[in-house]
Amino acid sequence: MKFALITEGPSEHRIIKHIITKYFKNKDPEINQIQPKIVNDKQETTGGWNEVLKYCEREDINDIFVENDYLIIQIDSDQSQIKPFSVSHTNQSNKTKTVEELYVDIKAKLKELIKPEIIELHNDKIFFAICIHTIECWLLPLYCTENHKSDTIKCIVKLNKELIKHNIHSIPAKEKNNPTSIRTYETIIKAWKKKTDIVNSARYNSAFKKFIDSLNIIKVF
Repeated sequence: MKFALITEGPSEHRIIKHIITKYFKNKDPEINQIQPKIVNDKQETTGGWNEVLKYCEREDINDIFVENDYLIIQIDSDQSQIKPFSVSHTNQSNKTKTVEELYVDIKAKLKELIKPEIIELHNDKIFFAICIHTIECWLLPLYCTENHKSDTIKCIVKLNKELIKHNIHSIPAKEKNNPTSIRTYETIIKAWKKKTDIVNSARYNSAFKKFIDSLNIIKVF
């Protein structure tokens, strides 16, 4: 069982890799990072949401399935209103979209970028980890009280507040991949020891839950 990952950066890679590894623990899944390229925990190529979009448009995305069974595409929604992402956070009535609405629109955007013939051929092998608004929101249930487990705004600020209470180094928003931040992410995700731990966290965040639920089409024997 081999998974290819396209993520915004190393921290997102680390979280998705851990989720897949624990969710399919009995199958010992192999994780192959495609974009950005990461070697020995160091980012070797440019990352970010724009590079995720660019990769979706590539002709050779089809080649991923030569050596991998599945592809996971991760992207945050916090910058989705910026061109060329161009997915607004508000609807036609100028009201803030629900998590469901924004998720649907971003998924549609990503699928629109991928060539139709690739979608047709590999539709059941492509999974979307769409984070509303950042992947740190998925981590909130591990530390926050009921009042904030489902938050989607300023998640890294709220997460850091709780980490400090537990004497864990906070994560600087602009230095998420320095050695100290890496250790913090590793400390956080260790709480997901098994599949049920992940499922329990995902129920607080509908976008996270959609990703986890989508994995259930993978038949494990």
